[in-house]
Amino acid sequence: MSTRCGLLLLAVALVLTGPPPAGGQKQGGTLRAAFSSDPPTLDPAQATDTTSSAVIRQIFDTLVELDETLKPVPALAERWSASKDQRVYTFVLRPGVRFHHGRELRAGDVKFSFERAARGKRPWVFEKIAGTREFLRGQASEIRGIRLVDDLSVEVTLERPFAPFLSLMAYDAASIVPREEASRLGVEFASHPVGTGAFRFVRWRRDDQVVLEKFNGHFRGAPSLDRVVFRIIPAEITRFNEYKTGHLDYTDIPTGHCRAVQRDPALKQEVAIWPILGTQAVRFNVERPPFNDRRIRQAVGHAIEPRAIVAGLLEGCVVAGKGILPPAMPGFNPGVSGPAFDRERARRLLAEAGFPAGKGLGPFTFHYNTGDLNQRIAELLQAQLKEVGIVLELRRLDWAAHIKLVDEGGAGFFRQGWIADYPDPENFLTVLFHSRNAGAAGNTSRYRNPSLDRLLDEADGMAPGSARFKRYQEAEQIVLDDGVWISLYHYTSRALIKPYVKGLERSPLSSAPEFLAPLRKVSLDR
Repeated sequence: MSTRCGLLLLAVALVLTGPPPAGGQKQGGTLRAAFSSDPPTLDPAQATDTTSSAVIRQIFDTLVELDETLKPVPALAERWSASKDQRVYTFVLRPGVRFHHGRELRAGDVKFSFERAARGKRPWVFEKIAGTREFLRGQASEIRGIRLVDDLSVEVTLERPFAPFLSLMAYDAASIVPREEASRLGVEFASHPVGTGAFRFVRWRRDDQVVLEKFNGHFRGAPSLDRVVFRIIPAEITRFNEYKTGHLDYTDIPTGHCRAVQRDPALKQEVAIWPILGTQAVRFNVERPPFNDRRIRQAVGHAIEPRAIVAGLLEGCVVAGKGILPPAMPGFNPGVSGPAFDRERARRLLAEAGFPAGKGLGPFTFHYNTGDLNQRIAELLQAQLKEVGIVLELRRLDWAAHIKLVDEGGAGFFRQGWIADYPDPENFLTVLFHSRNAGAAGNTSRYRNPSLDRLLDEADGMAPGSARFKRYQEAEQIVLDDGVWISLYHYTSRALIKPYVKGLERSPLSSAPEFLAPLRKVSLDR
């Protein structure tokens, strides 16, 4: 979310207000927030989106977490050590940590959780661990790189050094679950989660609300808040009105209202805008005609003008997209070259592909998920592509249905945003474009390029530094030249936050304050 190429804008996560003094922190109250749609799941092994993560991060803990400076710090592991070759990590768990149902945490829960999640939606989180690939291919009954030293110690051996490994251990897929509850509930664990987090699950009324309550037995002590309620309110303007009438404690700024709220005498002091590690884009399933033709993909890229979205719909409150990596990402390349807006070039490419002025091409179906902004962007893309002869049919689905369709390969041309799970280019480029991640694992374009794979594999195993970043920059340009991904803009968080909400972090890892922010740090001063 922050570049180290000159700016270092977000090498440190911003904090809305400092944490309240320990002696003066107000206790109790309910924090009220809203999502635009239901989280698809509350199972950390199955989550692939920030809405799910917003809830999961409060219910579960990981071995380590990222602090306000994005540095890995102790969480369930009170300490760890690494071998000289940076391949073997030994984690020592805190004694006395309890799950919400009462049992104490043991090292066996870590091994079970990792092996369970490795079979889930984000296997790449664990693939650096020795033996994971054999385990996933059914050639081994366990991941050999995870060894129980004793009841409170776990040794994790990597296939080779991996610079951001500790940050991987802070990702929500690496959350620790109780073996007996996850096994007993099976798929129902996704809607009845049990963790060690500062908040425990109370209820989930679909398309209405998710309710959490404080866990008095949390190893850090009970949080200040009594409850957290995430309401499901699809319409931006409805969330905005609920905030203004005092029924939400924070919310996103509606599309088209960014400048207005910054000028509003009553609201301007409650506005918070900050850059994050995310990019809004459109991408193609390159296995589905006509998107298996590079010229068609490039024609679409040249027909789209991202600045019309940025200046018009988003009022200059985000950054126009050019490359894949956001400007706040370490290793960002300011000289990256995306497809320039050039309608004549788009028309030539369509003609070269055998579809002059789009004749014979037929309409493209464009898939996107529910939300006012996504709807407006889709309509603008429809108008822009019409100028070169490409007809778009718009298909809007709720978030869970959209993700399912995209993951299964049912969408040829679709909206996808990506927010880094940890501040490293590997989490964008390797996850989203390496052939081993084709499909639900992240590479939803199903793009396969052996030269790119080799470049990414080399970068992933290198020591931190500029040489490693250079490899990722080369990889990014290959993807852009092949027209696989078209960036529209780089995300900022744009929020309204009541002044009595204290300790809510402005995390560069999140698209809104509640996403990935530790709500155990929040209190209500009212």
